[in-house]
Amino acid sequence: MSASARVGDDEVGRGDVVFGDDDGVLFVPAEQVGPVLAAAAEIRRVERDQAARIRAGATLREQTSFVDYLARRDADPAYTFRRQLRRVGGAIEE
Repeated sequence: MSASARVGDDEVGRGDVVFGDDDGVLFVPAEQVGPVLAAAAEIRRVERDQAARIRAGATLREQTSFVDYLARRDADPAYTFRRQLRRVGGAIEE
């Protein structure tokens, strides 16, 4: 019996944990499961907070200070939307 399997370009071993949803699959070494689950919980918290604010009437455009982002990007073309999300506390994928 093999101790690993190939999935596309990736090799998955017995010590790996597999997470999957409608968006795809993630292979994680067992020793990294804790940090991955912590990151997932933080993403969920941010997304739920954003959704609650949308239900309360604040658009995502307002929440991300999109007009401010456009002004900053005009002044500095290297300024990214990811950087803006970090600045306003809306980043979910780090």
